[in-house]
Amino acid sequence: MKKIRFVFYKAKFEWRNVFIKGRKIHLVDDLVALGTWLPNLFTPRYSHVETWIADLAGDFETVDYGGFLERVFVGTCYTSTMRGDANGTVSRPASEVFTHPERWEYLEFEVTDESFKTALLWAQLRVLRNKGYSKRDLLRFAMPLWMLKKLHLDDPDREICSEHGEGWATRLLVLAKPYGVTVIHKYILQEILIRSPRRLWRDLVRRHHVATYSLATGLMVRDEKGKNVKA
Repeated sequence: MKKIRFVFYKAKFEWRNVFIKGRKIHLVDDLVALGTWLPNLFTPRYSHVETWIADLAGDFETVDYGGFLERVFVGTCYTSTMRGDANGTVSRPASEVFTHPERWEYLEFEVTDESFKTALLWAQLRVLRNKGYSKRDLLRFAMPLWMLKKLHLDDPDREICSEHGEGWATRLLVLAKPYGVTVIHKYILQEILIRSPRRLWRDLVRRHHVATYSLATGLMVRDEKGKNVKA
């Protein structure tokens, strides 16, 4: 069995994101969280998701004893993004992604070795065939795939973060347990729903009644029903 995490970034509106050029990507986070709120009421203000696999030892973090007891995030993250030098579907060391752990929350699943290998191979091929991430791809947060196709805005080789996360979840069978990936399930996911980090989180929690944890503290912040847990 393997462990895997879906890690969600919490948007936090700040006025400087509007006026400072280097902060524009954070403004996109704000807009994604706001624009996907209405179809996903009572969900956290998530605007981005990473799929995180452990290192070869099965760890997600270690402790650096080089003079200081410092947590170090290990393993690899997969997503689609346009942050910094990354553009499109990418894989990156977790240590490069989680520089502000207080802004991240995660769900953890245990999956079979077979489904893990299937999902990992699929993700690696997506990274290899990456065609980038453009501003028009942001429309995927606001439109179902059938509408994108009708407007000729779809591209099967491009994806947003939550579509990539959904691809992992489907192949790991955590979106379709215990019945596997059925034709109806695939149709609903690919043709009807507007996929977003908010919705991916909600679907995973509803299907499996799993708790959500803070990456910064490791403590539960939302229970198995998705409700906030008081500190």
